[in-house]
Amino acid sequence: MRFPRTMSGKGAPAGSLVRFAAFAVSVSLVLAACGGSDDKGGGPPSGRPPGQGGGQGGGQGSTAPLQSQVIMQNGKVRVDLMALERASDKVVIARMRVVNQDAGAFSFGHTLSGLAQATPAQGVQRDPNAISAITLFDPVNSRRHFPLTDPGGKCLCTRYLGTPQLGAGQSLDLVAAFPAPPASVSKLGVLFPNAAPFLDVQAAARPGATLAVEGGQQIDPARTQTAPPRILQVSAISENATGVEEDLGDDLRVRVSSDVLFALNKADLTPRAQGILKEVAGKIDRSPGNSVKVDGYTDSSGNDGINNPLSQRRAQAVQAALQKLVTRQGVTYQAAGHGSADPVAPNESERGRSLNRRVTVSFARPRPATPPPATSAPSGNGKTVLRIQGTPPAGYVGGWPRNARVEISPLRRLSDGYATLSWTVVNDDSTALQADGVFKGLSLEEGYYEFGGNGVALEAGNVRYRVLRDAQGNGFSSSFAVMDSQTKQLAQGEALTLTAVFKIPTELPSVTVDIPGFGKAQNVPVR
Repeated sequence: MRFPRTMSGKGAPAGSLVRFAAFAVSVSLVLAACGGSDDKGGGPPSGRPPGQGGGQGGGQGSTAPLQSQVIMQNGKVRVDLMALERASDKVVIARMRVVNQDAGAFSFGHTLSGLAQATPAQGVQRDPNAISAITLFDPVNSRRHFPLTDPGGKCLCTRYLGTPQLGAGQSLDLVAAFPAPPASVSKLGVLFPNAAPFLDVQAAARPGATLAVEGGQQIDPARTQTAPPRILQVSAISENATGVEEDLGDDLRVRVSSDVLFALNKADLTPRAQGILKEVAGKIDRSPGNSVKVDGYTDSSGNDGINNPLSQRRAQAVQAALQKLVTRQGVTYQAAGHGSADPVAPNESERGRSLNRRVTVSFARPRPATPPPATSAPSGNGKTVLRIQGTPPAGYVGGWPRNARVEISPLRRLSDGYATLSWTVVNDDSTALQADGVFKGLSLEEGYYEFGGNGVALEAGNVRYRVLRDAQGNGFSSSFAVMDSQTKQLAQGEALTLTAVFKIPTELPSVTVDIPGFGKAQNVPVR
């Protein structure tokens, strides 16, 4: 089943559109019962023409959404965030509306449940008949919150049967209850699959707000028994001369390659290691915490009898060096060796094994250094254009066009250091461009789930910033996992717009954007 592609001139065959429309009627009836109106912010039943909701004050029945975004697969399908409500100190409710302004029907496929991304290796448990892939983002504590479920695993959100589809000119109401972040977090994000994220959204106090579940039954999620909440840590990843740094909100994790710190199979620090660890010590000196963890790891070569004691000795060597380099008093250290456990990349390639040979130093995130004087961002709000290069990125499969481009918009600056990047790839060549093969980069080897635009990166000075990702490797970028082959493949004249979220220093007026296969765009403004 293929997604209509009206944004770039490609549509589904006429026969499939008939099948879409016929099935959409039965599915929308089920969805209408799940996401219907109530007197605490709900709207009219689904399946109506857009713009016919009632109600006041920005609830789901209002005609004024808080924010709107379009679906990646079809630019004529819009997602409106109608309300974000704190129903209690334990629950936040998100109310959304999807509007199909296309001439044909639109199929969500597995987008809303996220089953295409739920692999046994990730251990993801999702309700297959619910919008369980829509998540809440706490930017202050760097956490991703999945919808609440009852003890039996049913999502406290809009549920459906079959594959949800939306007929031409119809709209669809969706609602989900999430575990609430702390009350001190005033602005939240809502991540809707394959749409640009809704960020910096003020959650309104709405004590006692309810939502409709199966059969139209209204429930108070704050009073409903639920399974333990599913909340994942989110990492903001940067690469610099020290190594790889993961900003975890409260904590900072600095990962340094053992190949730099030690000779092969040795635990004696190299001369180069002293300079690197001096930089790490400087960060510990600025940390508000008094405890430091040092963890050593190896790749899977050899056996545990060799790897475990080697990783332990290496961790102890790094600890001893840091104790001499850190200047403040009262810091305690804990060193441990883990051998080949907890790999950050597959061990099947040399690149992956190199990433797994590491020592990680973890401590409370340092207070930011005094920022340099602010400078103005480059003038103009136009797009920066990069032309395709002659050599495809590593891992690309298929023909490589000679004439294609990406158009990069200025980054949108958000609170707490976050920024969103949007870029449009346009294929002007007769050879098809495999979009998913271009932008994912070496995802698995870099610790990312492979079906996303996670190969795109930002640079400023000697620091390289990577796409945000959660603890299971899901990047905060447009995903190709739920798309059919036609959507991923751009024929001549077709275009596709993608997005990604990063965390960068608040004082940066511009960045360099690195697009696999297209090169680097200098001085892209951050607005």
